[in-house]
Amino acid sequence: MDEYVQQAARQGKPLHEVERTLFDSALKIGFAATEQFLQLQGNGDLGETVETADGRTLQRSAEPTERPLRTVFGQHTLRAYGYAPGPHKKIELRPVDARLALAPGDFSYLFEQFSQYFCVDQAFGQAARGIQMVLRQQVSVNSLEGINRRVGQQAGQFLDQLATPPAAQEGELLLFTGDCKGVPLVQEEAQQVPVFQQELERPGNRRMATLAGVYSVDRHVRTPQQIVAALFRDDSVAQPQDRPQPQFKHVVACFARQYEDGEETLEVSGTTEAFSWAAVQVEARRRPGQRLIRLMHGQESLWEAADACLPVPAEETVDILDLMHVSSQVWRAAKVLYQQQEPREGFVRDRLLRILQGEGRGVVSGLRRMASTWKLSRAERAEIRKVCRYLESNLHRMRYDESLRAGYPIATGVIEGACRHLVKDRMERSGMRWRLAGAQPMLNVRAVYQSSYWDQFHKIRIAEEQDRIHPHRHLLAGYVPKPLAA
Repeated sequence: MDEYVQQAARQGKPLHEVERTLFDSALKIGFAATEQFLQLQGNGDLGETVETADGRTLQRSAEPTERPLRTVFGQHTLRAYGYAPGPHKKIELRPVDARLALAPGDFSYLFEQFSQYFCVDQAFGQAARGIQMVLRQQVSVNSLEGINRRVGQQAGQFLDQLATPPAAQEGELLLFTGDCKGVPLVQEEAQQVPVFQQELERPGNRRMATLAGVYSVDRHVRTPQQIVAALFRDDSVAQPQDRPQPQFKHVVACFARQYEDGEETLEVSGTTEAFSWAAVQVEARRRPGQRLIRLMHGQESLWEAADACLPVPAEETVDILDLMHVSSQVWRAAKVLYQQQEPREGFVRDRLLRILQGEGRGVVSGLRRMASTWKLSRAERAEIRKVCRYLESNLHRMRYDESLRAGYPIATGVIEGACRHLVKDRMERSGMRWRLAGAQPMLNVRAVYQSSYWDQFHKIRIAEEQDRIHPHRHLLAGYVPKPLAA
């Protein structure tokens, strides 16, 4: 390689050509070194029989069997013995596999991890082309989908067992938030999935994944004037500096699921799945007497599910309606009342400021008066009344004057961002249609990938799987491969 570099420098070759040649050479060196490493493992011969810790005897296979193995450097083949309770019985010990801590499939753990870097943000076909360009390996879309489903199942288990963050590193406030986002399914599967809390009048092939998030954040005191100025990008009002950042954002996205209970099949909504997961998070992270802030938009079914799934005393709960949804409702009314942008904006500024100052009921009364006294069509009056009903039914969640003084968040940026980054950016690309068996694992992988636990997840999934698939590893204590003993 040194000779090539010297020659390339003398010839004045472009850097990109030299990079590619060096990288390809590195892949070839890696393949050769990995192949040598695998050959040094021997054939796993522990003798004709071995005895397990529980006193059972396992017999060596008559001949070594071949096992394909794809690593980040290429395709390899292992040839080794296996041990089973008897002929034609399931193999319970593969000494070489156990010694190398191999995954149960045809791919190494590192290849699985690398593949997900490509798959979490791209269609599987694009991911396959990316892997071919970078690693010089052809891998099928079916293989990538299979890896994603396998890793996704493990990611779901990891999310269910997330460690409680250190209390000293948590923010002052603990927040729960939730939302729904539609995912397009293939038609036959969409017809089989119950439509729980469906927001769309014509859902078509979409089914809702419910997102739930739990995080902590420090208090951030602001004034109504600062909020309105920020919404309208008005630089005339000074904004507070050093806005605190959310800590330990734990987010999941869940579809409706079916559980077998004896002879019955139980249908559990995605909302119940996600909010029940959040309840475990809240119980583990909430300090004694600490208020739980529940921050969502106005879909009543979500609030009802939160009441059912998060058993926190009412006196220790603060419910806040997402200000962005309030703002959209006020704009909805403004577009009915005014034809020009300038008076619309003035109307919205004034009403939002009043709402933020705790005058929500007065704003609703004023809108009702305008609907009755202004010269509006029947459809326009109906539109204003819809806005009034939305605001009026949520007034108890619109105590923004109190929330701002207490330093509470009043907008659902965390969960709105999750709807976009976790679901929409990958699941709603043009022409995509998912099967549930693939959609839920992908959401699980993306939830972990976008967290701070990605590397920790892979360490844990490998360790837990090795304990499960290689329970007889202790039998290798005295094993020395013949190539190394020579």
